[in-house]
Amino acid sequence: MNPFNYYVQAGKVKKKTPDPEEAQALLQQASDRLEYTQEKNISGKNAKFVFENAYEAAREAAQSLMSIKGFKPYSHEATVSFVKENYDFSDEEISLFDYFRKLRADSIYRAVKIMEKDAQECLKFSRKFVEKVRKVSSIPVESDVP
Repeated sequence: MNPFNYYVQAGKVKKKTPDPEEAQALLQQASDRLEYTQEKNISGKNAKFVFENAYEAAREAAQSLMSIKGFKPYSHEATVSFVKENYDFSDEEISLFDYFRKLRADSIYRAVKIMEKDAQECLKFSRKFVEKVRKVSSIPVESDVP
């Protein structure tokens, strides 16, 4: 993964005015998406969709952090790089986020099958990730995801 500044220079991230309202909306959306997704019983038939929603919740939460600091991403990889460089997430958390980013791309662009286990792991990761984003950002959301 490249340093965050690489994505800015390559035009994959734009600098903008910090937007706390957008940040809150993105984090609320991530929380709502997780709430909706975790109500699903994961099966071989829906694992792909549960996985994609769980990953998207983590990505939206990460993008909320970018919005607070005045950045708009046009690359999922840039979003992971931003979180890695600007917040206190462990190497394991960043590695998992990046792994799920790659798996999502493989699923969407190369029709790689998502296994139930991958969907379960991504959902578990996303719950913890979104909660951590809430804590580090102090952004309020309307409902808490258990």
